[in-house]
Amino acid sequence: MRPVRMELKGFTSFRDGQVVNFEGLDLFAISGATGSGKSSILDAMTYALFGYVERVGKQVGRLVSQGQKRMAVKLEFRTGEARHRVTRSTPAAGGGTKILLERFEGGDWKQAGDGSDRVTDVNQMIKEIVGLDYGAFTRSVLLPQGKFAEFMVGDAKERRAILTELLGLELFERLRRTAGEFQRSARDQADARRELLEKEYGGVAPESVAEAAKEAEEARARETELTAVEKKVSEVGSAGERAEAAIRQMGDLLKETRETGKAILTVAESVSKLAGPIEKAERLAAERASVAAEAVKVAQRAAASREKAEGWWGKLTDLVVLKGKAQSLGEKGHDLLEAESGLDERKATLPGLQAAVATAKRKAAAAESKKEKAEAGVETARAALERVRHTDLVAAVTSGLKAGDACPVCGEKIKALPAGRRAPDIAKAEAGVAASEKERAEADSAAREMDKVYELAARDLESAKEDLERREAEATRRKREFAKRRADLEERLEVPSGEDLLELLDERIERVQELQDAEKNATGVAAQADRERLEAERQLGEFRAAVSEDRARLEARPIDRIIAKARELVGETGLPRAPRKKLPDSPAALAEASEWIAGLLGDVLERLETAIAEREEFAKESLAGARKLAGDLAGKTSSMSELLDAVSQACRAAVAAAAMAETAAQSAEERLQRSRSLEKEIGELNERAGRFGLLAAELRGDRIIEFLQLEALRILAAAGSQHLTTLSDGRYRLEYAEDEFFVIDTWNGEEARSARTLSGGETFLASLSLALALSEEVRSLAVTEKAGLESLFLDEGFGSLDSESLEVVVGAIEQLGGDGRMVGVITHVQELAIRLPSRVEVEKSPRGSRLRVVA
Repeated sequence: MRPVRMELKGFTSFRDGQVVNFEGLDLFAISGATGSGKSSILDAMTYALFGYVERVGKQVGRLVSQGQKRMAVKLEFRTGEARHRVTRSTPAAGGGTKILLERFEGGDWKQAGDGSDRVTDVNQMIKEIVGLDYGAFTRSVLLPQGKFAEFMVGDAKERRAILTELLGLELFERLRRTAGEFQRSARDQADARRELLEKEYGGVAPESVAEAAKEAEEARARETELTAVEKKVSEVGSAGERAEAAIRQMGDLLKETRETGKAILTVAESVSKLAGPIEKAERLAAERASVAAEAVKVAQRAAASREKAEGWWGKLTDLVVLKGKAQSLGEKGHDLLEAESGLDERKATLPGLQAAVATAKRKAAAAESKKEKAEAGVETARAALERVRHTDLVAAVTSGLKAGDACPVCGEKIKALPAGRRAPDIAKAEAGVAASEKERAEADSAAREMDKVYELAARDLESAKEDLERREAEATRRKREFAKRRADLEERLEVPSGEDLLELLDERIERVQELQDAEKNATGVAAQADRERLEAERQLGEFRAAVSEDRARLEARPIDRIIAKARELVGETGLPRAPRKKLPDSPAALAEASEWIAGLLGDVLERLETAIAEREEFAKESLAGARKLAGDLAGKTSSMSELLDAVSQACRAAVAAAAMAETAAQSAEERLQRSRSLEKEIGELNERAGRFGLLAAELRGDRIIEFLQLEALRILAAAGSQHLTTLSDGRYRLEYAEDEFFVIDTWNGEEARSARTLSGGETFLASLSLALALSEEVRSLAVTEKAGLESLFLDEGFGSLDSESLEVVVGAIEQLGGDGRMVGVITHVQELAIRLPSRVEVEKSPRGSRLRVVA
């Protein structure tokens, strides 16, 4: 398996979508700071391929990036010439994993068959495509941290299982199982044939075959003898059998003739009873038809008179409508009188309202004049108060001054003081202002009140005028409408003006109603008479139908056939011919014809009885002769047909017995041959089971497979020794013995110790040597093509190596990557990363890690 391209999103540190393109990468490093997500690239591969990651097992939902709802990895990979692509996605909060496996065909990606969207099926498909399960994959192709040394120091049984899968050794196990299945199948078939031989062919022997042949010969001789007897009895008894057959036919015809005669007499009696009722029904139908015709004429005359009156005045419904309009016109006239009466009443109220408006207007004008006078008094009182206040101020300012003093306002000398500087009575002046303002307020209130009275009186007058105008318009409209409707109604009735329309309409309605009633009564009489006619005709039809049924029953009787058959059986002598005339329709004539036919059938009965007696005597004599010829075969037979049947049955039994005997003989011969064939097949199947049993034993796991596993482990140890010798500067080499890897320490006297006892650094070098050897040698050791390892990924602690050891390891890795195999090394050691031709750098960022390929 060689990866081509991988897309991952929401996987561990790779929060945003990232792409790794492995095309062109043969030997490369995956580098980055600690915790950046280098190992997560390999985890993403095992998740995409197997749905499993070493550090969390199957709980892969734990690897979803923090804050993301799900993770997804799409891995495109190549195995040989085939290209596949697997997409696996898992939610963080539980739920099912989604998966899709595709293969590249015809230049396009197509779903890889049935089950390629189901997790279990895809896991099995990928195991078959890659040729490895998760355990083998992480110990031979992708070596994650903590698993690097497991192939070398892990469980021996698991190591052999990985080798079996890597090298395709399961092929021998499948061959062993197949050989075992062939062995069991051959043994089962042999047992089945042996059981069949014992159950079905146990008594088959040449003697029994000869006995069966003898019995067949004797049965054939008996058949020949009985055939000759049957021929003689048939020759003697054929005439008697014909006589018996004629007797049976005549007996059947005799019975049918009696039944037919009785039925014909029944028809004659029934038809005779119907003659009287038919005549009575015909008379009643004619009488009722005449009454109905006369009533129809009366109804037609009444209808003509009604139509004439309707032509003058209109139909009854129209007259009723007009009467309603006349009644409505009377109501309109009454409304008109009421409207005119109300109009006069409203006109009488106008003078009083006009006088009230004039009176209110005068009072409002007087109140307004009084208000104006009060306002003038307020102004006069306020002016007087101002003068009193000024005089009081002057007195206060000049108090104590004399001529020649400086003025306290302007500072100039006072030439002379005004006379009367005594302080006036300000309170009196203010009381006068208050009295004037009160008088003005009262006058203003009175003026506003009178204005309201005037406005109300004016509104009442205006409303009365508007109501009067509205009533006058309504009265005028009603008057015009009344006059128009009266004129229309008079025109419709074609009467002069002034007529009493209701009385006229009542007279016309009464007349049309009388004509309609007359027409209805006449129509009812006609309908009743017609119903009685129909009832009479129905009864007549029933009577005639009964006659027709009797006639049909008579015609249905096989009279012609009975007479013809009787003439055929007994000869034409003494028998009449069948009647040729058609049966009459009249009941009386039909009854007479029925009685005549019944008499004719009576003659046929007498002739048949005579003929039967004659043939019975002849049949008796023939039966006696045939019984004598049949001998023991006659038994207790009482008729010629029974005797012939007995002889024929005995002959057929002999034929069947002969055939069965011959078949038994032939079957015995075939069973003998089949028995010999089964014995031969049992021998061949036992021999086949033995061969496949030996092959299955040779292919057992503790033989060839264990041998190949052991040889492969020894070869891997030898190839790993070459790398370990180089990496350890000649100190160590590997050896495989007792189902375990040992390290030979050349610096300590070729001491051999278990690989489990090595230190951390030593374990790393030894494990790397074995991993390199496995990658190199697996193709030459494998027995199938799929086991080739096209890529190797190492995720282990290169940082623990010193510079000299690191140089040696890098050289070994560079040599491994030069043979077309992809080799990826995960490391945070920058010196190692820059030494390799290419690298995939993993960079941390606040949004998650990012990937980029650097050549």
